[in-house]
Parts: sequence; C-alpha cells; structure tokens
Amino acid sequence: MALILAAVIVLTALIVTPGWLFYFDVTPKLAVLLAGAALAVLWRPSRRVPRWFPGLLLLNFVSLSISTALSGNAALSAFGTNWRRFGLVTQGTILLFAWLVAVHAAGRARLILRGVAAAAVVASLYGIAQYCGWDPLLPSAAYHIGEGIWTIVRPPSTLGYVTYFANWLVCATYLSLALAAIETSAAWRRVAVAAAVLSVAAMLLTGTRAAILGLAAGAVVWLYGSGFRITRRMTAVAALCLAAAAGFYFSPAGWQLRSRAHWFVEDPWGGARPHLWRDSLQMAAARLPFGHGPEVFTAAFPQFESKALAEAYPEFAHESPHNMFLDALISQGLPGLAILCALCALSLKKTLDRRNVSGLPRAAPAIGAAIAAAIVSQQFAVFIIPTAVIFYTAMALAVALPGGAAEEPRQARFTVVAAPVAMALLYLAARFTLADHALALAQRGLQSAGVKTAAASFAQYERWRLPGTSADLWYSRTLLEFVRKSTDPHTRLAVFPESIAAALRATRAAEDPFDAWYHLAGLYAVEGNAAAAENSLRAAISASPNWFKPHWTLAQLLRLEGRIEDAAREAALAAELDGGKNPEVAQTLREVQEQNALFHK
Repeated sequence: MALILAAVIVLTALIVTPGWLFYFDVTPKLAVLLAGAALAVLWRPSRRVPRWFPGLLLLNFVSLSISTALSGNAALSAFGTNWRRFGLVTQGTILLFAWLVAVHAAGRARLILRGVAAAAVVASLYGIAQYCGWDPLLPSAAYHIGEGIWTIVRPPSTLGYVTYFANWLVCATYLSLALAAIETSAAWRRVAVAAAVLSVAAMLLTGTRAAILGLAAGAVVWLYGSGFRITRRMTAVAALCLAAAAGFYFSPAGWQLRSRAHWFVEDPWGGARPHLWRDSLQMAAARLPFGHGPEVFTAAFPQFESKALAEAYPEFAHESPHNMFLDALISQGLPGLAILCALCALSLKKTLDRRNVSGLPRAAPAIGAAIAAAIVSQQFAVFIIPTAVIFYTAMALAVALPGGAAEEPRQARFTVVAAPVAMALLYLAARFTLADHALALAQRGLQSAGVKTAAASFAQYERWRLPGTSADLWYSRTLLEFVRKSTDPHTRLAVFPESIAAALRATRAAEDPFDAWYHLAGLYAVEGNAAAAENSLRAAISASPNWFKPHWTLAQLLRLEGRIEDAAREAALAAELDGGKNPEVAQTLREVQEQNALFHK
C-alpha cells in the first residue's frame, strides 16, 4: 500500500505528457492522483490516527462542498479550471490521500519518504539541466524571461511553472533529510542526502524568493526541533556550501542568477502581489461565511480589482491571490481558512512537542521543517496538485508519528464505503484523460491543416469533458489563426462560422469570461457586425470593468461610427486604466480628442 502512495507522490511531481495530452503538465498529474487514491482506498488501514486529523480533513471537505454548492459557477468549482484543476474533486481527493498516508504510514514512512527523495533527485536534475540549456521535453523559450543581457532562465522542471517547482523543492528538501535521519540502507541514505543537496541547488537556480524564505524558515524549525545542536561538521558543511554557492554566483555560469538579482533590486516588493493581496481581501470580505467557491477567482476577481492594480499591470489577468491562506479564505470563507490554519498548526506542533521529544523519531524535526518551509513559501503562491500533495503528505507523516492508540477500523464498514469511492475516482480519471487526449488530437489536426479531423476530435472532447470550463476559447482562436493563414476562400468561409460558434460557447463556459467576450467582439468586427461587436465589448467591460483593452477597442469602434463624444469617454478611461504602458492607447485618445474638438467648433 505504501508503495502505491509513494508512486502517487513521485508521479504527481514528475509526469508530463507533451504531445499526448493537451494540458500535459496538469491532467496526467490529476489522473495519477485520482487513480492512485482509488487503488489505495481499497486497502484496509493499518492504524488509527489522532481524531483531530481525519476530523479536520472531513470538515474541510464539507466546507468545500458547501462553498461549491453556493458558488456562482458550481460546475467550475467542482471540476476546476484548465490551468490548475483544483476544484472540489481534486481537493477532496488530496484530503483523502492525506488520510491514507496517515493511516498507512505506521512502519512504512520510510518507503513514502524514499518516493519523495527519488522524485526530488529526478526533478532537480531536470531543472538544473534546463538552467544549463538542455531540455528534451519542453520549449526553452517558455521559461526564458526578459531580453538582452538581462535575460534570465527560470526552470520549471516538470511542475509547469518555476514558483511551483521551487515551492515543491523546498518541502522535498526537508522530507529528504527526514529520510536520511531514519534510513537504515546506506544506499538510500546517500540518495536522501543527494536529494536534499540537489533540491537546494535547483531551488536556488530558480531564483524564487519565496522558496528561499521557506528554506530559511525550515532551517530555524529544524534547528529548534533538534535542540539547536550544531556540530563542527555541520558548520564546516554549511561554510563549504556557502563558498560553493558564492563561487558559482560570481562565475560565468552564474550570470542568469546575477541577472535575477538585478530583477530583485528593480522589483523588491514582488510585482503585483501587495495590490493583489489588498484587493483579494476585499473580495474575501464580500462573502466571508462560505466564500466564492473554489476556482472562480479568475472570473470573479475583476469585479474587485482596483484601478491602482489595473493601471500598474494593465496586461495581466490575475488567476489567483498568490497566497494559500487567501485562496482558502476566498474559496471557502472563514471556515476554510480556520480549518487550514488548524491543520498547519496542529501538525507542526506534533513534530515539535518538546515534552515528548525523547519519544519522537529522529525524522520529526525535519518533517516539521518541511511543513514550516512550505507554509512560508506558499504565502506567495497558491497550491497546485503536486505542491498540495507533498504538503499534505508532510502533515500526514507528522500525524503518523508515534503516539496514540493504533486500533484498526472494521474492514466491512470500510469496504462498503471504499468500493463506490474507488469506482467514482477511476471514472473521473478516465473522463479527464480521454477528454484531454481528444483535445490534443484536435490541436494536432489543426497544426497539420486537417480541419475535419480536428473538428471530429474536438467534438469527441466535448462529449468526454466534464462540466465547468472548456477549451472553446482556445479552439476559436486557433480556428481564426487557421483562417488567416489559409489561401483557400472556400475553407475560410467554412471555418470562420465555426470559430464564431466556439467563441459564443466560450462566453458561457470560459474561466475568464471577459477574455472570451473580447475575443468574440474581434470576430464580429471581422464579420462587419458592428452592433454585435459593441455588445460583446460592453459585456467584456461588465465582466472586467478595469481592463483597458475593451474600453480602448470600443472607443475605436464608436469613433468609426461617428459617435465621437462616447468614443472620447471610452478612450479617456482606456488611457487612464492603461497607466501609460502602451503608447498606442494614448495616441487613440489624442486622435479622438482632436476629432471631438473639431466636431464642437
């Protein structure tokens, strides 16, 4: 059983399927989580854990269910967005997985920690290879940021984005040290130490400040849990590591890190986060009892976005509050925040209970450090599947520490509940995977000019996909690009209406409705339907009042129709919301103002 749990931890971190699945770094991880939990739930638990842990997990699931039922988009809250898939289904499975780790970890924690260490080695080596310029799986342009001499490389490894990779590594570092503390095999002890060292190295190469803070916080907790016993050997190793890091930083190979440090100086406050957190708190305050529901942030946040944030970052659509506690508060309200805080505090306390320190295993301080490090680093990002899995695994391992009765529940009661749960999880895993594969086939068809094949594959995707969000917006844009490149007028006439139809569906199902409406307006403009284009632009403005683009485009449309005064108002608002970032917006305002002045002479 522990082997299945370890495999889930490994695969949720490492599996990517470019070419076979469309969302190749999200869907396979979700499928592994669902299928792994389905298999694991069929096994009889080996022990009971302190009642507060399963009790809080169950309360969290109840809170998530209530928030989903009361959400403005219950289907989206249930099955999640395309980019994250962190709705009720996913979060509920992670809670189940945490309970499974806790009840099966007695005597088997070493195997689970081996899985963490093995995954850390592979993920770290891949991230280091990406930094060095070698990547056999992903296009390197996706994680090269900036231009000229200040271009930086921020490797995401197999976790989709650099911040998630770094946050996963900081937790894996201390869990690897926990393995090193209890491992009886010399070979695996060397793997554990190598995993910790490689994780720190790869994490530093990402240049992620949140993870560095988390690493430091974990070190403090680890030292406290160990009784602040600092040996000469530890001091020597730390000095050697610092010297090696400094040497690398100032070497030619460390140029990207020095470039990243330059970015730190230019942006000491973490970009949009201060404004984003303030506006997110206002969003949370609007529905404190039960929250807005999981995964609706992208669609709902624009109603609470301040002009200051919009003007500072006019081109940016905020997909999350970039803070795990704020995410819980917005999604589930005060109950969700309280439950998450309780889980963090009680599991951390379990590892650092100094009254029973002689009875705690040697791994306890490192497990506590992993929890503390993750809590700190996750103050600057939300959970995704791999980071949530490893964080809840750390808490489950803390709960599984010696202490409390080890009674076994009755197998009959467990089996009756487990069988339908396992079947449901396997069914969901199949639906997510088959739909995503069909979407990948549609993409492949459009890339090879096979419009009919792509349409058939997309229809299959529509049949398999679960309710909530859809890929209609992507499909519409890709069809439009196909129309623009095609030289066959008959093909263009046949494909363009399908692009409009997909865009219309996207306005009802997209996780970012403002973007869907704006795209639809562009299609109507190409078609010459000015009235429909205006209605779509006003719908986009209604969905995201402080986004400059629909105001700017509407100003140009109104100007063409001779409605100069209305155009001037929209152009002025667009220029204000743009914050001077795009010269063409200011140019439109000047032209409309000049035309308005001539009109009133």
